[in-house]
Amino acid sequence: MKKQYPFHNSIQNHFWIAIGVSIWVFVFLYLSEPFDIHRFSTREKLILLPIYGLIEGFCYAIPLVYQYCIAKKQRVWYVINECVFLLLVVGVGTFVNYLFYKFAVVPEEEGVYSYFEYTKFVYLPGLTVILPFVSIARFILGKFSERVKLESQITIKGKGQYDFIQLNFQELLYVQSSDNYVEVYFFKGEAIEKKLVRRAISEIEKSFPELLKTHRSFLINPIHFRHYHIEDKKLFIDVGHTTRIPVSRGLQGDVKSKLQLATNT
Repeated sequence: MKKQYPFHNSIQNHFWIAIGVSIWVFVFLYLSEPFDIHRFSTREKLILLPIYGLIEGFCYAIPLVYQYCIAKKQRVWYVINECVFLLLVVGVGTFVNYLFYKFAVVPEEEGVYSYFEYTKFVYLPGLTVILPFVSIARFILGKFSERVKLESQITIKGKGQYDFIQLNFQELLYVQSSDNYVEVYFFKGEAIEKKLVRRAISEIEKSFPELLKTHRSFLINPIHFRHYHIEDKKLFIDVGHTTRIPVSRGLQGDVKSKLQLATNT
């Protein structure tokens, strides 16, 4: 269950899945008419079925809060996380759909389903149509994200034939000069690792202009900027994981303007 699972962390794109779920549920219910829907009049179908679709899209969107928190904390999405997410979709969906059924579809009628009967005879069978759509859409989106990351790979080369490191740009945290070498700090899963490469930091700066020079010995990946920190009247940049990068006095104006531009785009 700790195996990594394809995952896309853009909440905006997951909202498109929510919209797709809403449309899919409405189309399925309208065309197939399961669960005594054929007893509804055409007017009732056009009113109630779109609401059922919107509810299911809403029930997909709510667990995105869990997804956002876990992805931000772990930086890696595991099979167990995917299973928990889907269980949350099912749990929220069961509860909200029953409330709509009880108080909007069959208010004050006799012989209606109890919560457990509704779950067993209506919602769980309906999941055979909903869950495959959700699972496939999330998997495809995750695979697409992996492909984009693969295309964004960078290679930091040293002087020797085998002296290099290849990684995704998003994984690169910062580069620090160390005599005739540079120390490349990067994410590997949830941990931060370091690779020593024999190359001048000035050459790294020229090769990767997207990195931001904060000090003659430091280049940072601006996407990991968290906030500024002042200690003993010196300015530092917090990039997370208790890591603070010094900012030279002469570079403070340039650093602040570039970080402001980077964080506003």
